[in-house]
Amino acid sequence: MASAAQAEDASFPPGFPLSLRLDGESTPATFHVIRPFTPFTKAQVYLVRPESHKDFPSPLVLKVFDPRYLDDRFPKHAHRPSRPWTLAAESLAIQKREQGEITDDFDIYQLDEEEAEPWHWEAHFFNLLEGSFESEVLAYKRLVELQGQFIPKFYGSGRLIPTPPKSRAIEPGAILIEYIPGVLLRDIDPALVLPKLYRPLMKAVAIFDERGVIHYDINENNVMFTPPEAPERAVIIDFGCAGLRQEGVSDEEWENTLKGDVSHLRISLERRLRIKLDDRGGISDVDKSAMPAN
Repeated sequence: MASAAQAEDASFPPGFPLSLRLDGESTPATFHVIRPFTPFTKAQVYLVRPESHKDFPSPLVLKVFDPRYLDDRFPKHAHRPSRPWTLAAESLAIQKREQGEITDDFDIYQLDEEEAEPWHWEAHFFNLLEGSFESEVLAYKRLVELQGQFIPKFYGSGRLIPTPPKSRAIEPGAILIEYIPGVLLRDIDPALVLPKLYRPLMKAVAIFDERGVIHYDINENNVMFTPPEAPERAVIIDFGCAGLRQEGVSDEEWENTLKGDVSHLRISLERRLRIKLDDRGGISDVDKSAMPAN
């Protein structure tokens, strides 16, 4: 068993065993870190292999929604103070939640700046990551027919057991998804991105709306092609910012909420491929020289 603990950047070293309480299972499952995908921003992402679980492929991706390592704690603007994690503040925030003093919709900006104590910030960061975790899980479930082709296959969710024990007041949410060895739209040779790849992808993204899902963050960093050398599949990744249509929301309200996932995908493709597309993936008859440079 690996002896090194989690590093300051949140990463566990290769070989380190991580235990998850998977939803619907009574016994924790163990996964060994192959490598982290750093740098982390909102969530922490690892390539892992299951120790003995028969229902999982090897390798697969483990995504952990741990507020301790949220990049919002350390603002890029010098005039905004950092909000470093402490176990005492995290423990108090959880205590306040259990006592009903903090709700799931608590936002730190509901308070005056001088009122906010460290535990308020912990409650705020916890809510942010819990919301992201829950939204991503539900987005995958609503888009089940697209899994394994246009979005990663979703294998399950649960809670990461702290290492060492009792070192945390929470068990962060975690999901297990398909590992896709590919190249991002940001980095790919445009000559490899053929209509047979992006046209079906645009049709698939249009289904998000029908299933009550908004990705909210489709850009050159969240579109992947696999295999890298000769892509045969285009995939939308990272649903951590996903919005979900709630029960009782009218068609009109939902239309006003939509942020145009298909349009954002089209714009991202146009910029990288230097072509002009319509929202169905058809190429318009325009001068390619007028398109933005890579």
